[in-house]
Amino acid sequence: MQSDNYVKLAEQKGLTTYHYKVILYLLGKKEATQSEMAHELETTKQNINKMCKELESMNVIEKKRIEGRNIFWILNPTPTFEIKGQTKCI
Repeated sequence: MQSDNYVKLAEQKGLTTYHYKVILYLLGKKEATQSEMAHELETTKQNINKMCKELESMNVIEKKRIEGRNIFWILNPTPTFEIKGQTKCI
């Protein structure tokens, strides 16, 4: 990710500590499964699954490949930071 994308990521509303933990973990590891992240971040796979789905819907992370039941996640190199279903018209 480019450095200006880090600023946009920091400005996103609604991201929790676990969202940032998943992002930082993937930044360091390049790719990981939900099981790996759950073990290393000391949380449940259900929690990681929820975070990954939310980050995928925001276009921050994406699936790299699927091997059996394992989904390998990576950071999206060109994120757009769009939150689906949460647009507000004024």
